[in-house]
Amino acid sequence: MLRRNLTAKVLVAVGVTVAMVIGIYTYFVIRVQSEWWHERTQAQNLIAASMVHEYLNGVMLSDRHLELQGFLMRMQASDEIRRGRVIRVDGTVAFSTETQEIEHAVMTVPPELFGEGRVLQGERTENGERLAVAMRPVTNVDSCQKCHDPRQRYNGAIVLERSLAPAEASVASNRNLLIAYGVVIFVLVGVVLWLLIVRLVTQPVSQVLEQMRKVQAGDLNVRVAAQTKDEIGELATGFNRMLQSLDAAKRELHESHEKQIQQAGKLASIGELAAGIAHEIRNPLAGIGAAVEVLSENGGNGQQGEIVAEIRRQIARLNATLRELLDFSRQRDPEIAACAVSDIIKPMLGLIRPDAQKQHVRIVEQCPADLPPICADSSQVQQAVLNVLLNAVQAMPDGGTLTVRAETLNKVLRPGHDRSVRVSICDTGNGIAPENLRKIFSPFFTTKHRGTGLGLAITRTIVEKHRGVIEVTSDVGRGSTFTLEFAAWAPSEADVREEVFSHG
Repeated sequence: MLRRNLTAKVLVAVGVTVAMVIGIYTYFVIRVQSEWWHERTQAQNLIAASMVHEYLNGVMLSDRHLELQGFLMRMQASDEIRRGRVIRVDGTVAFSTETQEIEHAVMTVPPELFGEGRVLQGERTENGERLAVAMRPVTNVDSCQKCHDPRQRYNGAIVLERSLAPAEASVASNRNLLIAYGVVIFVLVGVVLWLLIVRLVTQPVSQVLEQMRKVQAGDLNVRVAAQTKDEIGELATGFNRMLQSLDAAKRELHESHEKQIQQAGKLASIGELAAGIAHEIRNPLAGIGAAVEVLSENGGNGQQGEIVAEIRRQIARLNATLRELLDFSRQRDPEIAACAVSDIIKPMLGLIRPDAQKQHVRIVEQCPADLPPICADSSQVQQAVLNVLLNAVQAMPDGGTLTVRAETLNKVLRPGHDRSVRVSICDTGNGIAPENLRKIFSPFFTTKHRGTGLGLAITRTIVEKHRGVIEVTSDVGRGSTFTLEFAAWAPSEADVREEVFSHG
């Protein structure tokens, strides 16, 4: 549920961030406060040590030694210190709040206390309680030397201990208070953030999603109200524009589909009509051809022979046109077998070579011998190649170069066939105008004075029935290139003939 809810994701992310910020802030505040309280306790300890030092000087000079013991006891009773001692240079306890230690206990004195003569501070733990310790040396001044050896630099030291428990209690109290404040801030931020997310993000996005579901159901008339001018508002505006574009595209597609259906119906009708007309014309045309042959055998010479020859050429042209009409109307499915590319191309080049030589067209063939066979109906692919070759030769009335190239591609055109073969037919002719490029494969479209406009339409149909690809690029004045791609034969295939190559 969390992974699918945007509000929950944002709340969790922000909540974790706020919790981390509050935690880090609390940690540093507690750390600073803890250091401050410890430093404060140590400072109080040093002040108390200074007071004892001043009092010690006073009572010692007035020979009131015993009053020092009472002063230490009063300081302990007022909670200024936990324990106080005055020790001699050898560590023997001279005065102490713990009376049993006097003249009996010996403390270990740090060397630097009397060696360097400086005040020492530290901490120690006793029965689980932490104590701040301060040690201050007592210097043997001139006024003290009437009772102490003048050769001694120090007479002893004052050692005071103060409990750190009050400081730790204050730190703990502040820590609990900060944690409570942090929890309150976390809850308030979470509630405010949740309200903002729901108002500014979740509700607008939910509206967009609701409209998207309606669009998914097929309704393109829905719209989203853009209530803000931020990114959410831009999203709603963009969504509405997208719907407008989709609606317009849908209408255009529907109109185009209707036109295609009408065009397909017209083509089907024309195909049936053309087939019927072709059958009706072929029989009389065959009779006319036979009569012309009889005339030519009866000694048609001179002008009569030229007329007969012209009639024969026109009969051949009519037969070719009728054959194209019948091929277009039949559109039979290909009978697939393994076909060598060279066996398809070479015979077709032989057919167009005479016309190419008449128009001074040079033919360049680049077909490697190691090309794999293709999955094809040899006769249909030959017809497709021949149609493109004839167009290429006719596009170079003033001569040029016709290049036929074949190559192997690592391209999958059909499942189970990892390779394909591309046949490129390039001419250096007049080229095709850009406005005509998308029309050249349409049935009955032609820019020639003589022609049916069915050659390239038949070629495209043949290639598509083979599940191949046909493409054309052209540059006006420089020539055109037609590429035909067919799936390479798969030797491991058990029976290709059982596969469906027809698209209807």
